[in-house]
Amino acid sequence: MGKYRGRGVYSLLWRVAGRGFLGLALVSLAVGYVSFESFSVPSLDRIRQVSAAVVFTGQFERVDAGLRLADAGAVPRLYISGVNGDAGIDPAHWVEQFSIRNPDIADLRRLVACCVEWGQRADNTFQNAKDTKCWVDRRSLTGPLLLITSRQTMARAMAALSGALPDRVIVPYPVEDGLPEGSRTRMREYLKYLVTIVAAGLPFTVPARRMYGPFVDGCPGTL
Repeated sequence: MGKYRGRGVYSLLWRVAGRGFLGLALVSLAVGYVSFESFSVPSLDRIRQVSAAVVFTGQFERVDAGLRLADAGAVPRLYISGVNGDAGIDPAHWVEQFSIRNPDIADLRRLVACCVEWGQRADNTFQNAKDTKCWVDRRSLTGPLLLITSRQTMARAMAALSGALPDRVIVPYPVEDGLPEGSRTRMREYLKYLVTIVAAGLPFTVPARRMYGPFVDGCPGTL
């Protein structure tokens, strides 16, 4: 009889614990959903501590922000990942394209020659992160990185880049870049963020090959 009661007690405890864990998980997801876009622009002093800034393309405002920081001397060098047609950028003429958008930058071509590099192969956030790692390793950079992207996509960009550079300090620089607002868009971005957290730790399986594209086997010879 005692043995039976013991089993009943443990069964009850497991049910209570299971509900508790489920409740905690739901609370955690709810808190995460509320706060995952809570990024603010860092101070100028913090920005000046980074070894480089990195832009994950998607909307032009992100590139504008990076170029203006480089032009102001706030960051010593800038890398733009994803300079290609999928981001609406013509790799052969992007300097002219952004000179028109940024008339306050007196000589963008000179700035680019001095302090800006870019990669053309990245087509998604995972590839942006791997592309950035290739560039950082190639330039032997060791300091913090300033990550410039949309406020709405910053959480998953941070997750992907932290997965590619796990020991690196990443400083977020969110940009308001005209992405659609609304609860549906927000939920979609939050789900993408959760998927990115999981996928960043997965081995290179067949789906991973589709995610990482030309970066799945390491750094391509020409970025």
